[in-house]
Amino acid sequence: MKYLLLSSFFTLFLFTRSYSQTTLFDDSRVSSVYVEISPDSLAVIMTDVLSDHYFQAMFIYDYGTGRDTLQNIGFRLRGNTSRLSQKKSFKISFNEYVSGRKYQGVKKINLNGQHNDPTMVREKLFYDSWNKAGMAERRTSFVKLYINHIYRGLYTNLEELDKDWLLRAYGDNGGNLYKCTYPADMVYHNTNQQTYKDIHSGATTGGRAYDLQTNETLDDYTDLVELITLLNRPADSLFAVQIAQKLNVDGLLKAFAIDVATGDWDGYMYNKNNYFFYHRTDNGKFEYIAYDTDNTFGVDWVHQDWTTRSCLKWYNQTESRPLAKKILSVPAFMSRYVQYLDTISHTIVNPNVIFAHIDSLKTLIYSAAIADNYRSLDFGYTLDNFNNGFIQTVDSHTPYGIKPFLTKRYNYTMQQIATASVFEIPGNGFTFSIYPNPASELLTLKIAKSLEDRQCFIADMMGRIQKSFILAKNQDEYMLQVATLKPGVYSLGIVGSANTGSKLFIKK
Repeated sequence: MKYLLLSSFFTLFLFTRSYSQTTLFDDSRVSSVYVEISPDSLAVIMTDVLSDHYFQAMFIYDYGTGRDTLQNIGFRLRGNTSRLSQKKSFKISFNEYVSGRKYQGVKKINLNGQHNDPTMVREKLFYDSWNKAGMAERRTSFVKLYINHIYRGLYTNLEELDKDWLLRAYGDNGGNLYKCTYPADMVYHNTNQQTYKDIHSGATTGGRAYDLQTNETLDDYTDLVELITLLNRPADSLFAVQIAQKLNVDGLLKAFAIDVATGDWDGYMYNKNNYFFYHRTDNGKFEYIAYDTDNTFGVDWVHQDWTTRSCLKWYNQTESRPLAKKILSVPAFMSRYVQYLDTISHTIVNPNVIFAHIDSLKTLIYSAAIADNYRSLDFGYTLDNFNNGFIQTVDSHTPYGIKPFLTKRYNYTMQQIATASVFEIPGNGFTFSIYPNPASELLTLKIAKSLEDRQCFIADMMGRIQKSFILAKNQDEYMLQVATLKPGVYSLGIVGSANTGSKLFIKK
């Protein structure tokens, strides 16, 4: 049937979750990390905050049913602005002083203090959503950190993005991995790779904005320059073919959709910051990876309301963002982006889905968070702030609690998707209208009369037909019963021998 052709606009979106379980990333409990280090070394770490020097220490990991001890590990600060905070974040290297050593399969872990999040769950919640969406898994858990027998508070334990992670995530680790920080906007300057090496990072520790993390001896940026150069060409049909050969476009679109659904503004799209690019050697494509995702779920530092910002123009509109603007200017890519955003919104961050998980995270960390005296040093967060951070405004940079943010972001996303005329599929000059939009029970279709019967259908954003009917010739109005549809975004499509078209609507 002809109307089935339109379903090709809606790509099936599958979610997978295949976690590798170890006690190091067991997120069903809050384990304990003990670091024993010379007081002199610790004093240097806490004062020389921009240093990346690893100091020798002892590591003990207590996972409830057992305890492991490793001598001669490396211990230092990590992060950007968090280095200047009172509650600092740390990196532990298991192979710094013992070459090649791994602990439970990893060489390094990151302990993030979440000093600017009164709930202390936002970064973990983002990666749980990222993993659930079938992205390359980033393992995380919560731990209690003790340094020289003093409780330093609750931390998020994150897996290091290195060659071991690449091998596990992609089955390939021979390519170039770039850590991209502000102002890594992917803007074309010229074909000289030194130009891009010389772009200085705005991070506290400085360095390159496009910082090569693997194959450092070769220091060859040819592949990145080629990608940036391609993004500088016109967004025509040839561009769409060429970029799909060089970039995992679906992975990028899905990552963008996750950013919008979770309110992540501190990544590439808005702030040209906090992402990795990995150039795979097995298929020649770049993979986009988000990181440092604590500025999410209602956190704001730039005076924007991230609940209402257009999901179609999330990227910074006053600066050049070719990776987002050029990709999303291709109609087929924009259509797939909307599909991913709709599916992620309905199945992952939908309040009816995610609130129970948020509650479980709060319950899990409650006692460790309340006992954490360091969490109050930077912003004075109290027990009330911890509890309120889930449900209401706490301060100027957390204007939304996590739950109110998700509710409002979800509702605006659904409205913005359904009312965007850019997603109408034109049809030989014929037009039709549907109202009310959003609809709860009845949807009225108004259309010019035709000399033929026309096949009509309602499909969800995954292309699955929910209803079909015949619009009789000479019929210019039709009342559709939509009360039985689940809440969400749907497409109303019309197919005839002379004209075809589609419009989106919201079922409340």
